[in-house]
Amino acid sequence: MTTTIAAISSGQMPAAIGVIRMSGSKSLEIIQTCLHHKKLSPRMMHSRKLYDAKDEILDEVLVCYFQAPHSFTGEDSVEIYAHGGMVNLSRILQELYRAGAQPAQPGEFSRRAFIHGKIDLARAEAIMDVIHAQNEMQCREAQRQLSGSVSQTVQDLRDFVMQILCAVEATIDFSQEEDLAPLPVKQLREGTARVLDQIERMKRASEQYRTSGYRTVLMGKPNAGKSSLFNRLLGHERAIVTDIAGTTTDTLESSVMIGRHLFELIDTAGIVDSQNPIERIGVDRARDQIKMADIVVMLIDGNNPDDCILHELTQMLGENLQRYLEENRLIVVHTKSDLSQRPVFPEALSAFLNAHQLTPIEVSVKSRDGLDRLENALIQKADSFSAAFENVTLMTSQRHIALLNAAAQSLERARQALDNGMPAEFIAADLHDAAQSLDTITGAYASEDIINEIFSHFCVGK
Repeated sequence: MTTTIAAISSGQMPAAIGVIRMSGSKSLEIIQTCLHHKKLSPRMMHSRKLYDAKDEILDEVLVCYFQAPHSFTGEDSVEIYAHGGMVNLSRILQELYRAGAQPAQPGEFSRRAFIHGKIDLARAEAIMDVIHAQNEMQCREAQRQLSGSVSQTVQDLRDFVMQILCAVEATIDFSQEEDLAPLPVKQLREGTARVLDQIERMKRASEQYRTSGYRTVLMGKPNAGKSSLFNRLLGHERAIVTDIAGTTTDTLESSVMIGRHLFELIDTAGIVDSQNPIERIGVDRARDQIKMADIVVMLIDGNNPDDCILHELTQMLGENLQRYLEENRLIVVHTKSDLSQRPVFPEALSAFLNAHQLTPIEVSVKSRDGLDRLENALIQKADSFSAAFENVTLMTSQRHIALLNAAAQSLERARQALDNGMPAEFIAADLHDAAQSLDTITGAYASEDIINEIFSHFCVGK
């Protein structure tokens, strides 16, 4: 890296403060030219005036100089904290270019940090995850990965695979030695099984992780109050609401923050046995959404409770119904609690609720009574999902998951080769492939194309 690069690193303008970042061997020389050669001590904040080529003041700024290798990029770096107007920052940036800096490319600062060993690829990708996090859980997980949770776990797995590989290769290198012990098949099989088990647990946790919010499907008969509840939870009128049954004929989706969690709310067509082709399509789409749901909110119409909703629930979830009940993913809401009189539940419906200890939440969309209890129930379920991730390293990147799958496939082939008594060279080749897949996650082994692809998605200044 011979050039010195500069770019705006702060976000949307105008703002009180804007940040310009510069990195490269000439960073100190360039900034001192613009400061009329005022001295800068490393890692200290200095209040200075910036000048242009005509010796006119550009701005009064704070400047911090980071001496290599003690910087984010590992190079001499400078950060300038100026007034955050776009015109003001552009003028400063143009003066840095005039003094010898070059415009930074997307992700170039992070790429230099990777090249100089300050971060690995997994941590580089976590930077963007922190920036783009949409809720607290995503931000917390991204921060964990930025601090090295993925990198350390992958490195530990890779080290263990290498131990197994070394044991196999030892039998190859010294195959002519008469007193060499035979290949320790039992220990090697146990070792590969241990790594595969850890990978499988990481994959299961990662499959449950939701970056777009917990899919929460509202289901019920026509006019049960789904669309009204959908609007109330969102805080605005997103769905059309009328007294006419079957107003909603398609699914509606919208995201909302409830507590510290993001939920993807899905309003569905009323569950009804109809010959109308449009209504049938709506019901089919509702069934598809329910099968993919993290949480199902089943609405029981306060005006007309009907146990046919149980048949639909069973039919839609099928074999997954028992899992939803065991994992406490079903919330039952009894709507229209503002009515002075409401029919009692049918016997089959009451029996189902009692058998599974499901207490309906009484809700009135008109008076808003019970909405806080429903929101608390959603938060509690989201908290329980989050708790399942606390002690397991998550792979939130599809690239990481694909490489984890590749490592697992190589390990499985190695285990099968062990079981089939294959030569040690075949087992070693599969173990080497597994280690290489794990190394590609962190970038210890990664092609230039992979590196270019990752950093091309970064913004300028990052």
